[in-house]
Amino acid sequence: MNLLIINPNQFGYNNATYYYCSYLKENYYIAYLCWDHKLPKIDLPGVKIVYVNRRGNMIARSLRFLSYVSKELRNDPAIVFIKYFKIVSLALRFLKPTHNYVLDIRTGSVHKNSIIRRLQDARLRFEARFFKNVTVISESLAAKLGISHKAHILPLGADVISSKNKIFTELNLLYVGTLHNRNIDITIHGFKKFYEEFKNQISITYTIIGSGPNNEENSLRDFVVKCGISDFVKITGQIPHNQLAPYFDRSNIGISYVPLTDYYDVQPVTKTFEYLLSGMPVVATNTSENRKVINQGNGVLIGDTAEDFYTGLKTILKNRLFFDSVKIRNNSMEYTWYNIVDKNLKIYLDQVCGN
Repeated sequence: MNLLIINPNQFGYNNATYYYCSYLKENYYIAYLCWDHKLPKIDLPGVKIVYVNRRGNMIARSLRFLSYVSKELRNDPAIVFIKYFKIVSLALRFLKPTHNYVLDIRTGSVHKNSIIRRLQDARLRFEARFFKNVTVISESLAAKLGISHKAHILPLGADVISSKNKIFTELNLLYVGTLHNRNIDITIHGFKKFYEEFKNQISITYTIIGSGPNNEENSLRDFVVKCGISDFVKITGQIPHNQLAPYFDRSNIGISYVPLTDYYDVQPVTKTFEYLLSGMPVVATNTSENRKVINQGNGVLIGDTAEDFYTGLKTILKNRLFFDSVKIRNNSMEYTWYNIVDKNLKIYLDQVCGN
């Protein structure tokens, strides 16, 4: 059967759909249509990737995108799986109304302005009304958006990026994720205090991988230099997912940090699962989603202040010899993308086709 996946993210730079393609391509002929953001191209044998250039103004770009989608719809896909992006998702829904459409919602609004956030969530809720089939990342997000009655929960997953078992004779911290609105500078403050107190007891490093739309990585680099810890804290910028393994191999403590707000509270954090599946204990902010997976055997839950981060690292240091990398990984296998796709998404898509 034909499956058309539509995503504004360039192929390979959105983990969920990358793994959907990886584990569905034996059952479906997959076409993946996305914007060309001029990032390095990532190929996946068995998947047709269609890039749409972003030349011109917003109207010209959007019309071009719709034109490419219309062309792909002529291949009569069994399912059109759309990762939500504002307004365009709804326009796509009506290109050929008789198709089986699935709207996939991975996040609610995380805008810092509460009024804008409510308006954006209201728009998402309105657009979701026009889709019979809707997948949502978590029950709590579905409830927040008021669509629990129609939502199929398609949870976040991860894959084993590093199979190297960790030892904890030193602490090599790793943060991977967006730098936009995440207040990662707070973790650097906490790390600086921890480093200055314990640098003579144990080797300590912190690697931060990611970028943001406002050049956040350069701002963080300047901040690290200002703090005088540039020899121990590295800001790499964005790195493609398929090139992360060496960083996960070298690191042994994962940092899953998001500010403690009502809108982040309902969002599972991808890297929490990727760290666990790579055998790393995790320093995670105390969100309702992180509380479902983090315990004394695989990490520590913290608040979102610099002092909280410092205290969390002290707990990791104290407990480091009790962590079992193999056990952490084995106890987290239910969160693999393979299991999410095989035991959830594949069954759901079969049901949609049946309908």
